[in-house]
Amino acid sequence: MTIGDGELDHQTRQKTAKAIEPEKPKKSAKKTEANAAVQAKDYKGLDAKALVGIYRTMYTSRRVDDKEIQLKGQNKIFFQISGAGHEAMLVGAGLAMKPAYDWFFPYYRDRALLLQLGMTAQEMLFSAVGAEVDPNSHGRQMPSHWGHVRLNVPSQSSCTGTQALHAVGAAEASYRASIVKELQDKVTGFKGDEVVYMSVGDGTTSEGEWWEALNTACNLKLPVIFVVEDNGYAISTPVEVGTAGGDISKLVAGFPNLFIQKCDGTNALESYETFKRAVDFCRARKGAAFVHAKVIRPYSHSLSDDEKLYRPEEERQQDAEIDPIKTFAEFLMTEAIASSEDLEKLRKTIDAEINEAADIAIATPQPAPESALRNVFSPNVDPTSKDFDTEEGAELSGNAGTMVDLINRCMHEEMERDVSIVVFGEDVADVSREEYLEQVKGKGGVFKVTANLQRKFGSARVFNSPLAEANIIGRAVGMAIRGLKPVVEIQFFDYIFPAFHQIRNEVAVTRWRSDGDTKCPMVMRVPVGGYLKGGAVYHSQSGTTLFSHT
Repeated sequence: MTIGDGELDHQTRQKTAKAIEPEKPKKSAKKTEANAAVQAKDYKGLDAKALVGIYRTMYTSRRVDDKEIQLKGQNKIFFQISGAGHEAMLVGAGLAMKPAYDWFFPYYRDRALLLQLGMTAQEMLFSAVGAEVDPNSHGRQMPSHWGHVRLNVPSQSSCTGTQALHAVGAAEASYRASIVKELQDKVTGFKGDEVVYMSVGDGTTSEGEWWEALNTACNLKLPVIFVVEDNGYAISTPVEVGTAGGDISKLVAGFPNLFIQKCDGTNALESYETFKRAVDFCRARKGAAFVHAKVIRPYSHSLSDDEKLYRPEEERQQDAEIDPIKTFAEFLMTEAIASSEDLEKLRKTIDAEINEAADIAIATPQPAPESALRNVFSPNVDPTSKDFDTEEGAELSGNAGTMVDLINRCMHEEMERDVSIVVFGEDVADVSREEYLEQVKGKGGVFKVTANLQRKFGSARVFNSPLAEANIIGRAVGMAIRGLKPVVEIQFFDYIFPAFHQIRNEVAVTRWRSDGDTKCPMVMRVPVGGYLKGGAVYHSQSGTTLFSHT
């Protein structure tokens, strides 16, 4: 038996609806009472069906985790990392956003978010077993490394925090298209008010690239929601060790254009209301938003970890008391929205569907070994072809020019030909303060390679970056995913190494790890040597071997 995309989810919804609805013969007294109870109280605008739907998604997420744990114990999968304890916050976020409209850069605990957006339990279990039909990576990545073309979820990696810059770049593509109208047809999924979601755990806020992303998003007032799912631990390291004062929302309080919200992430309705405010702020293009959600981690970091080694039983028991799966079921029953019998039927239905999905996943083939070299490079461009050969004995005409002149002319011609090209990096603009353009000659790069590009093509297509190399490459990834063609400059090769993490672990492998679903084509320019006499060790390095092995 084979179930295609969405079919199992449709069956689940049908069976779930039957499981929670009272029998219709005679009188629907139970249903009437539940609806009346909901109408009489404020549940953030959600009706009885939506409230039970929240529980369904949360419970499904937890039980997929449990099924994966069971399969790992049977050696049928080889890794497991759960989203347990984060479910309420994630479902609230998903309800507040638009699937396949907004863009999502989630992290590995975001299972419930993906379910709420429309990914199925079947698709997640395909990922767990490494099946080729897995939409996340087609069997090329570990489980919970999310990616889904239809839902606007670009391929995510194991590297915590790198996606923050990608999210900023994705939002920036929309921002620049709103300025240059010709770009709107070039930017994938441009709507004019789409919002970008990006999440991390509390531990990842120690990564420098996360702060670089936040800085740029606030500076440009980009519609990015920065989500910190704070469960108190980065594996075994408690939050106060990694975060000064132990409260990340206090640390970011001074950022301009940042709408800061804090919520109880174990409370689905509070989370939903919080995310609605954040989404509305970003959709109105007022700036970036920051949601600090306090959640719990009832399971160990992963199956490679044992939290009993560093968390006392009393602390773990305190988490168990506020587990959202437990508390939301109690809420539904207390409010007479669903009875214990209704919820038990629902749980049995979901368990049966997950068991069936697991059986199907286990029987589904993994990628063939010969497919491993597919999508290492673009299928559209062959860099070994004759198109890239150097002409022999070319005849020169006109005035002789330098290499700098030729590169500059090339970029002028290409930017005229293709409006999707954007040029940015360190000191590449003629002058960042546009009001000075008529008064000064302009910089145009330390070697004048980008001279007069800004004057001709405007500040929305040619602009300076912060002095942060990872920022340049990471933003370019996000822009390229959305369809722009970034041409970026890092001032000297000797300073490229802060960006090497992005180059090696993101740019170089994104196409391969997604089997071609996510692509980020770009041009990186960096001078080596640079004809700088007396430049010494930090202006004369050559790292050819590093890049030839990337």
